[in-house]
Amino acid sequence: MAGTVEPDDQAKNEEAEAQQRYSIAEQPDAKELPPLWRNRDYMLLWSGQVISVLGGGISSIVFPLLILAMTGSPAAAGFAAALGSLPYLLFSLPVGALIDRWDRKKVMILCDLGRAISLASVPVALYFDVLTIWQLYINVFIEGTLYVFFNIAEVAALTRVVHKTQLPQASAQNEAGFIAAGLVGAPLGGYMYQSISRLFPFIFDSISYLFSAISLMFIRTTFQEERVKAERHLGREIKEGLSWLWHQPLIRFMAFLTGGNNFVFSGSGLILIVLAQQVMGASPTEIGTMFSIGEAGRHYRCVRRLAQAFDEWRAAGTLC
Repeated sequence: MAGTVEPDDQAKNEEAEAQQRYSIAEQPDAKELPPLWRNRDYMLLWSGQVISVLGGGISSIVFPLLILAMTGSPAAAGFAAALGSLPYLLFSLPVGALIDRWDRKKVMILCDLGRAISLASVPVALYFDVLTIWQLYINVFIEGTLYVFFNIAEVAALTRVVHKTQLPQASAQNEAGFIAAGLVGAPLGGYMYQSISRLFPFIFDSISYLFSAISLMFIRTTFQEERVKAERHLGREIKEGLSWLWHQPLIRFMAFLTGGNNFVFSGSGLILIVLAQQVMGASPTEIGTMFSIGEAGRHYRCVRRLAQAFDEWRAAGTLC
C-alpha cells in the first residue's frame, strides 16, 4: 500500500541506521592511531616520492642547460619543454579511464622503471659522445608520458595506505617533503652539472626513480579495491568524465584556470635561464639557486594568503 512501510523494510532500515551509527562511533580519532612515521607502507610511499621529486627537480634544471650547451638555441630548448608537456594534453583523458582497469601499483612501478631507463640513457650517450638533440627530445617525451600514467595512478595511493582520519596530516607531510625537495633540487642540479659532471644529475635522477620503484614494491597494501568485472567502453567513460567535469562549476573553473596559467607561464622558466646565462653570465649553480629562491617566495606567498584567509574566517565567526 502506498505511503506505508512494511515491517520487514522498517526493520531493515533500523538495522542499517544502527550499523551506520555504530560505524561512525567506531571511527578512531587521529590521535588514537599510531603516528605516521610508524606506518610502514606510508613511509615507504612518502620516502620514495620525496627522493623521486628531488631527482626530478635536479634533471628539470639540467635538461635546458644541456640543450642550450649542445645547440645554443633557445628554440630547441623550448621545443623540448613543449614535448614534455604534450603528453598531458594527449593522454590524460584516456589514461584516467584506463587506470581504473589496471593494477595501479604495477603501473607506478613500471613507470618508474621506464623513466629510470630513459634517464640512464642520457649519461651513457654523453659518456660515449653519441648524444644527440633527437635523443633528448625522445627522453623528454617519454618522461612526460610516463609521468601522466604515474601521476593518475598515484592519486588513490595515499588513501589506501593511510586511515582517512590521518589524511590531512599525511597530505601536509607529503607537501612539506615535496616543497623541501623542490627547493633543494634546482641548486643541487646546477651544482652537479657545473662542478661534478654533466653526467651526474641524470645518474642521480635515474637512481631516484629506481629507489621509488623499489619502495613501491615493498608496500604491502593494494592501491585499489577489488573490482567487479563488467563490460566497459573507453570512449563512453571519457565522455562521462567530461560531462561530470562540465557540470561541476568550481572544478571546471579551476581546470580552465590551471590550464590557462600553465599555457601562459610554461615558458617563463626557460626565458629566465636564457637571460641569466646569456645576458648576465650566471653559472648553472647560480641559475639553480635563483629558481630555488623563486620557489621559496611562491610558497611563502601562498602561506601568507592562507593565513590571511584563516584570520578573516575566524574574525567572521565561521571557524569554531
